[in-house]
Amino acid sequence: MKKIIALALALTMLAVIVTGCTKIKVSESDPNGNGAVIDVYMGTKTINLDPATAYTDENSVKILSLIFEGLFKLDKSGNVSKALAKRYEFGTDREGNKMLSIWIGDTYWSDGSLVQANDIVYAWKRILDPDFASGAAPLLYAIKGAKDAKEGYIGIDDIGLYASSATKLVVIFEEGADTDQFIYNLASPALVPLRENKVDPYKNTWSYSSQDLATNGPFRVKKFTGVSSDGQVNTTDSVILERSSYYYLKQDIHTEDKDKYVYPYRIILHYEEPLDFDVVATTSKAESDIVTMFADKELFYVSNLTLETTYNFKKSQIKYDKLASTYSYVFNYDNPLFANAAVRQALSIALDRAYAASELVGTGHEAATGLIPSMIFDTAKGSKFRSHAGKVISSAADLDSAKELIAKSGINPASYDIELIYRKDEANDSYGSISYSKEKALAVYAEEVWESLGFTVTRREYNAKQYEDALKSKSYDIIGLDLQMLSPFAIYDLAQFATQYSGSVDTSAFNEDGGYKNVPGIYGYSSEEYDALIDEAFSATKKKEKAQLLYAAERILIDDAAVIPVLFNSDCYVVSSELSGLTTNYFGAKMFTKAVLKNYDRYLLAPIPSKKDEDVI
Repeated sequence: MKKIIALALALTMLAVIVTGCTKIKVSESDPNGNGAVIDVYMGTKTINLDPATAYTDENSVKILSLIFEGLFKLDKSGNVSKALAKRYEFGTDREGNKMLSIWIGDTYWSDGSLVQANDIVYAWKRILDPDFASGAAPLLYAIKGAKDAKEGYIGIDDIGLYASSATKLVVIFEEGADTDQFIYNLASPALVPLRENKVDPYKNTWSYSSQDLATNGPFRVKKFTGVSSDGQVNTTDSVILERSSYYYLKQDIHTEDKDKYVYPYRIILHYEEPLDFDVVATTSKAESDIVTMFADKELFYVSNLTLETTYNFKKSQIKYDKLASTYSYVFNYDNPLFANAAVRQALSIALDRAYAASELVGTGHEAATGLIPSMIFDTAKGSKFRSHAGKVISSAADLDSAKELIAKSGINPASYDIELIYRKDEANDSYGSISYSKEKALAVYAEEVWESLGFTVTRREYNAKQYEDALKSKSYDIIGLDLQMLSPFAIYDLAQFATQYSGSVDTSAFNEDGGYKNVPGIYGYSSEEYDALIDEAFSATKKKEKAQLLYAAERILIDDAAVIPVLFNSDCYVVSSELSGLTTNYFGAKMFTKAVLKNYDRYLLAPIPSKKDEDVI
């Protein structure tokens, strides 16, 4: 009898262990026991989900962080921990080079294929390929031969990077490489694995829809169309992210809870509805607005609030998180007007950043006092670059000095028409609105200020694809973008402005020694003095010396007005009292992996279909 009771107790305990942690409850509205569906709003829709290039829009990182997972991750405070990496160790190879071995965990792509070390190798070699331009390239230059391969001196397969097995990645380092910083860089949203057989056959289309998109993160992309197969841009349809049934779950046995690693079943991102009908004049066919949907518990998380829409909420409801990006204006250096540094400086110092931050945009954004935002480190974790470099841009406008610069520049501003491009928020930037997106509010203000200097300014608002095309083809005079930090260390973020570290080469032009010619990257800037400082910073062995060089480098960018940093970005959001468990990563993205929606079944409008009724991507 005692044995029977003991056995019964053991079985009961086993049942608790197996099912006790699940957040799922089978009910009439969720008969298949899938879990919560969380409806959210995160601002304008991203149309391109290529992690190696999608770094001019703060909203891209928010989605990429949910669908891809790199080897390491950074929490909000900048603490690094293993993600895809299960174990790692440093050592030396037979030639005495320092090396790093990384074993990856057992997890799968969203189509059920095993994530392998070769997927990392492919993604990184893609960034380092001379034919592929990416500002993320400097993050990988610690790898032996990586920079030489980008510049065409050696083949891409000759670098110190290979998979020694399906689950083991090996990195051989350049002499003197900062291997500690390298580990932190591996948490960059740009350095996640990619599937070669999903990317290479569809190079121009794979990242624009869910059709050919394979992901390895906690959520797969169930529904997403940025650009359709016939070239039509879609900026309003919702995006559906669904719990990946292959994310670390054992595939040979099925005894684990389906929400063991990812609690919500789906995250639905809304884009068609405007923020608030009271302040937005819109042609949208949406029956309700975001503010009302949140109040009615049809949405449970709303970010990218504008200043006017914050008035719908109690102060205690509104939260702010700093983002690792700086909203900036970038010049087209092919325009002779912007070869004149005095003109660039005048356009920059004429802007009142304090006014723009508090009165135009509000919502936690701060006047940019430099290019590098406050969370970025200088040379060591915890040592903040901004705190030590100080304020190198005045928050106040100096119109008198701007006019003096124009007068001394030798140009007649009345002879110039500046075309200012920004990305349109399709739901909220309609004519007649009294509340605009950050991008439009700043563009309207910049137009007014720069015309007061004597220029004619033509504002053009582009949809996401027009904007992307204009940026790639340099079909603009000045363009506004979110300058995304790709590394927690300033040297790699500043390196993108140095020609030899831009991640771009001209494969049709050669140096005297036979290598491809380095060319300015997406920001177009080139300065021999700046290039020399960045070179020196990479070579410096003492942290204090390196830090001083980086402070001086940023000062050159600002004094030369290489770009115009305007605001340090912030995310202004509200979270329903029904929703808990959200976390924020270092780059400012919200992580929904452990999000819990209280009594979620009451919010399900219809029973969730079973897997056999769905297309698995």
